[in-house]
Amino acid sequence: MKKTLLALLIAVAMILGLAGCGSPEEEQPEEQVTYDIALVTDAGLLMDGGYSEVAWNTISEYGAANGVSHKYYKASEASEKAYLDTVKIAVEGGAKIIVADGAAFEDVVYQAQEEYPDVKFVLIDAEPTNEESGDSKIAKNTMSVMFASEQAGYLAGYSAVAEGFTKLGFLGGVKNATAMDYEYGFLQGAEAAAQAQGVSVSVRTSFSGAETEQRAVVEKAKTWYQDGTEVILACGKSAELPVIEAAELAEGKVIVCETDKSKLSDTVITSAEKNFPAAIEAALEQYGADAFPGGTSVKYNVADEMIQLELENSRFENFQKGDYKALIKALENGETEVKTHEAGSMKSLDLKAVTIEEK
Repeated sequence: MKKTLLALLIAVAMILGLAGCGSPEEEQPEEQVTYDIALVTDAGLLMDGGYSEVAWNTISEYGAANGVSHKYYKASEASEKAYLDTVKIAVEGGAKIIVADGAAFEDVVYQAQEEYPDVKFVLIDAEPTNEESGDSKIAKNTMSVMFASEQAGYLAGYSAVAEGFTKLGFLGGVKNATAMDYEYGFLQGAEAAAQAQGVSVSVRTSFSGAETEQRAVVEKAKTWYQDGTEVILACGKSAELPVIEAAELAEGKVIVCETDKSKLSDTVITSAEKNFPAAIEAALEQYGADAFPGGTSVKYNVADEMIQLELENSRFENFQKGDYKALIKALENGETEVKTHEAGSMKSLDLKAVTIEEK
């Protein structure tokens, strides 16, 4: 049943990636005219168990509980123009606050926050950044909500080695700051566990990029598994479903990022989660209380209970909850510090027990 569901999701994702046409998908009662809260998302699947679904469910629950109208707008295709058009449609639809779907909207929000100064913007896990210059700016009508992705990656890497795996993989989609922090954290977590257990670990790392067809990602991950890779941390929308499919074909294991996707496949052993619901709800509550923290960026971490491994639906056999609690405590009290990609090249991580093979 799970394999059938996964195959269906992948098929639909591929069709959307190829087609990408038509007007943004909308959900609304016919009698409703304007909507106070809007979620703008990219051209991928909305209800795929990922960030967009979690964000929409959180917005819907908040709106229903507080009597605030809400709606999502999905871009017609994966392009900056389509994303800007989607924001424009949301504004014309009466949006007073717009929650933007991640790194794909960095440059879009950078432009939109100036074009629509009376609209509030919440950019999740990214900062408004000009694509050409690289300059970042958070206007007074915008807040950026960031997460310590490196800590999430660390938990994933440590747990994988503690579980008994010594041949790991990291396969990302688009190479951006968030994904790179996951990668760096994953390597450091694997190193810490390898040192603790006195073993040597190899890690293959790669980014498929935005333009790579999903079937190519499936074949790449499948080859890794067939060559001995035991578990892959799949990071990003364009990587997760293909890696899961490859794991099912080659009897491998997967760790996914950001949200719990254990229901997609028995190959998913855990998820390196971010508490998007709590973060989005907090932003909406601040907005509702006329205390919107515009012009600021907040970064949540383990100590805020915003970063965690999904354990309730995990499929660990050797990694124990006691081990996990010790990891969390060390991160909370600062005993364990995890470097981000801004530390420099991978050589700056000074890995001793982990060998990296960039593919």
